[in-house]
Amino acid sequence: MIDVLLPEVSALTGLLILFFLSLSDNLSDALARRVTLIWSLVTVVCSFIALDQTGLLFSESYRIDSYSQLFKLIIAVGLFFNALLGWPLRSIPEEQRTEYYLFFFSAGLGMMLLASVFNFLVLYLAMELVAYSVYAMVGMRRDRTESIESAVKYFLVGAVSSAVGLYGLSLIYGAAQGLTFGALVEALRQGTVEPRLLIPGVVMVFSSFLFKLAAFPFHVWAPDAYDGAASPVAMFLASVSKLAGIAALFRIVYLLHPFLPRLETALGVIAILTMSYGNFVAFRQKSAKRLFAYSSIAQAGYILLGMIGFAASSPQAVMFYSIVYLLMNLVLFLVTLALEESRADPEISSFAGLYKRNALLAFSLMVSLFSLAGVPPLSGFFGKWLLFSSAAEQGHIWLVVLAILNSVISLYYYLFVVKAAYFGDPDKKYSPLPSTFTARSAAFVLSVAIAMLGLFPRPLFDFLTSLNLAQALAP
Repeated sequence: MIDVLLPEVSALTGLLILFFLSLSDNLSDALARRVTLIWSLVTVVCSFIALDQTGLLFSESYRIDSYSQLFKLIIAVGLFFNALLGWPLRSIPEEQRTEYYLFFFSAGLGMMLLASVFNFLVLYLAMELVAYSVYAMVGMRRDRTESIESAVKYFLVGAVSSAVGLYGLSLIYGAAQGLTFGALVEALRQGTVEPRLLIPGVVMVFSSFLFKLAAFPFHVWAPDAYDGAASPVAMFLASVSKLAGIAALFRIVYLLHPFLPRLETALGVIAILTMSYGNFVAFRQKSAKRLFAYSSIAQAGYILLGMIGFAASSPQAVMFYSIVYLLMNLVLFLVTLALEESRADPEISSFAGLYKRNALLAFSLMVSLFSLAGVPPLSGFFGKWLLFSSAAEQGHIWLVVLAILNSVISLYYYLFVVKAAYFGDPDKKYSPLPSTFTARSAAFVLSVAIAMLGLFPRPLFDFLTSLNLAQALAP
């Protein structure tokens, strides 16, 4: 049993270690960070070891398969890079920094659970474990009134979302007479489901999921939460936190789409509205973190479009883009954190002259932004090509055309940042921007990974194909 649940056991052990360490009055945040960094690396190793494990546990409530195990590995890698790069915690009071790492691991454990849930009640509990951990992390910043306000808004809207999702679960249970995903699929096959309960229940549960993904129209919390939170927390929200929601949502969508044909249409409309809203509102932003928040909203739309493809390559497309999405957002916030050496909460104008101040960070930023826009030959282009091809194979040609137009539009506001970084005031003398060896090394490694996965995507795609993800997602 322990080898099957190795990633979860590792995350839980890290959580317990940080909990007991936090009880000490003499624990420094530097020591808590080192423990977090070491144990997140242990979690990566454990997730890799458990990659080929399978099983259906706890009365068919928890499913271990290649899909869940790969997502756990991606989440573990995201946790490690967040622990590595999310330092120092400038905007979080010193006395709360050890608790930050405690909530860091509790959120990580919830994300691991979300990748394998096969029961609606367990799904709700895992989502709440992630949600309340992140609420606490966002609310730790105390140096701005806006930060406290955004944390309260995020909590209140999230609480409403959780209540709606929980009520939806009760309707699904009434409709299917069971809480496991398998029980619902079996009831749908036999035609014993009560549609007057099922449809509202599914709508409510999906509304709760779309809130977690910051998809339109459930996105209102994201810009304020990103802008108000400390930058390491914003990086956590933008990168690894969203991956867990993608993992759980795609499993449910893949199970239900043969029985609920309107689900495909609804998600397609939401995908286009999400990417369009995120891209158009991003034009007006001056704050870097708010710009990245709206960019994240738009990226959620692209991933939702890939989810409704249901072609043979759809799971590989979603998985490939999830990996690339993690890498791109890590680079964005790595550079943002470096800029905070001179100014808290950088604006787009803060990137001016970055090329002269730190050429490596400027280059990494450009690679990440162009990849987010889908510029070939970077990995973002190939990832979007997979998502769009998957949707086109199912006949969603107009949705793909609109998505391509959105990608072109997004390039415009990404160029604002690139222009500032490379074409700042030519007459101004910029002081060098210091960066740690860790930041420089991570920027180089992540940038190379983004480029290489675009130039040579075949090895990763073949690996994803060999995992038989579609079979793993099947009932």
